[in-house]
Amino acid sequence: MKKQIFLTNLFFLMIIISSVLLITSCDKENLDERPDLPPVESLIMNFSDFQQQPIDSKGIVVTYNNFSYSYFTVFFWNTFTTVTLILPVTAYGYALQQEPVYIGDSKWEWSYEFTSGGFDFVATLTGERLNNEEFTMDMSIALASLPNAGFTWFDGVVRYNHTQATWKIYKNDNGTSVKILEVLWEKDFETEVTSLKYTYTETGQDETGSYVLYGLNPEMVYDASYTVSLSGSMINIEWDRETKAGRVKNPDYFVDSAWHCWNNLLQDIDCPAK
Repeated sequence: MKKQIFLTNLFFLMIIISSVLLITSCDKENLDERPDLPPVESLIMNFSDFQQQPIDSKGIVVTYNNFSYSYFTVFFWNTFTTVTLILPVTAYGYALQQEPVYIGDSKWEWSYEFTSGGFDFVATLTGERLNNEEFTMDMSIALASLPNAGFTWFDGVVRYNHTQATWKIYKNDNGTSVKILEVLWEKDFETEVTSLKYTYTETGQDETGSYVLYGLNPEMVYDASYTVSLSGSMINIEWDRETKAGRVKNPDYFVDSAWHCWNNLLQDIDCPAK
C-alpha cells in the first residue's frame, strides 16, 4: 500500500515537473524572433537641403524665386514635424543604444531614462512579434517624476527585413490620445531607393489629409524629391543632393505645367534641355 502511494505521488510529481519545464521552454526567448529596431530615418524626414532661405544680394541681378518657393512649400512640414517629433525621435534615438529584455509571450522591452529640453523622462518601447515577417512597436514616454503617467507617442508595424515600417504619431490633448500623423517608410536595400511619407490626420484642421512624400533614387540626375499635397495644390520638387541644383513644378502657382529650375547657387535659371 505504501509503495502504491509512493508511486502515485511520484507520478504526479513528474507531471508537475514536466508541466513547469514545458511552460518554461515555451516561453524561452527565441533570439531569431527578437525585433531589430529600424533606423531613425524610418521616422524622421530629411529637410536639411531646405533649412535656409537664400538672401538676394544688393546690386546683383539674380533671383531665387524657384528655390524660395520650394523652401516655403516644405517649411510647414519641416516646422510641424520638428515640433511634433522632437521628443519621440529623441527617445527612439536612445532606444537604438539599448539592449531589449525579453518579457515573455513573444514580447521585448526597451526601458531607460533620458533627458530632453532640460527635463528627465523615462521611456518604454515594447516590441511584439506578429508573424515571421512583422513585429509591432509601441513607444510610451513619461516624466521621470511621474513614471506611471506614460503616454503612447507612437506605435507601428515593422518588417523584420527593414524594408517597410508604418507608424502612427499621437499627441496628448488634455488626456485624450489624438492621432496626428501617419508615416510610411519603404526602402530597397539593393537599389537604395527609399521613400518616407507623412500624412496629416488630425481631424477638423485646414490641412487634414495633406501629405509630403520624400523620395531618394541614386540612379536619377535629381536623386531626391518631395511630392507635396497642401491645401488642394500638388507641388513636385526635385534636386541633386550633391550640387543642390533643382527644379519645382506647380501649375496652380506658376500657371503652367513646366519645370522651374535653380542652379548650384540656388539662383533662378532656365531649365537645361533634356
